[in-house]
Formats: sequence, structure tokens, C-alpha cells
Amino acid sequence: MSHAHPRSHLDVLRAAEAAARQLDAARAAAYHVLPQGTSCKADWQGWGDPGYHATARQQALLDVVQDLLDGGVSEASDIALQAALRLRCTAEDLRRSRDNVDAGGESGHFVDDVLHALFVLDAQETEEIFYGLMDRLLQPTAVHTCTGPRPR
Repeated sequence: MSHAHPRSHLDVLRAAEAAARQLDAARAAAYHVLPQGTSCKADWQGWGDPGYHATARQQALLDVVQDLLDGGVSEASDIALQAALRLRCTAEDLRRSRDNVDAGGESGHFVDDVLHALFVLDAQETEEIFYGLMDRLLQPTAVHTCTGPRPR
């Protein structure tokens, strides 16, 4: 049995950390808080529709939120805080987003943006489960044909 050198483990960890930082930097470059007068409701319109395609801005947020969920973060407030940090949102951007309301009174606040991302991820997971079940149910081995008396 060979034993790896601790230094090689550290090198692998450093490389993984550098790759994660690079990925977060790319996501941060794609993400921006919504401009004044644009609500989350308007920006995420159609998110529950089949075949919904996120914008690059939304996808960056979706990816970060999914990473946080996969890492065990479950409270919406913690997700919002950590997402803001990973997306490199400035305190000024977040303060400005608090006052972002469209003409209809709908919010464009960063936390609402995160909540919409959570809704989308939940809908995608539900859709994936539903179609997975449908695929399994429609497999030829799952279709029962009855040639004799009906089972009781």
C-alpha cells in the first residue's frame, strides 16, 4: 500500500481552491444587482415555465445558490449573505438594491433575487423528479399486461 505525500494533498487542495476562486470570479463578472426600476418579478418572468432559460446574470446567481445548497447551507438569509460575498456584491450595491422598486411596487432587492433563484432551483428539481418518474413508469418493464384474470 502506498502512502501519498501530504504535500501532494496540499497541492491538490490549492489547485481546487484556485479553480473555485476562478469560477466565482467568472460568476461575479456575469452577475449584477438589478438596475433601479427593475423588479425581480419582471426580471424572472416565466421562471416556472417549462423550457425556461435563465439569463447569464440569473445563471450566475443560480449556480452560486446551487453550490451553497449542495454545501449544506439551507437558511435563506445565510444563502443570501454567502451568495453576495461569492458574487462580490458591494455593500453599496446591496444598499441600493434595498430601495429598488418598480412602478408597480414590486421589489428588485438582492434578497428577493436570491429567493427567485431558490424558487427556480426548486421548480427544476421538481420537474426533474417528475420526468424521471414518468420515464421509469413508461419503460416497457414497468408496463404490466394482464393476460389472465385480474390480480386481487
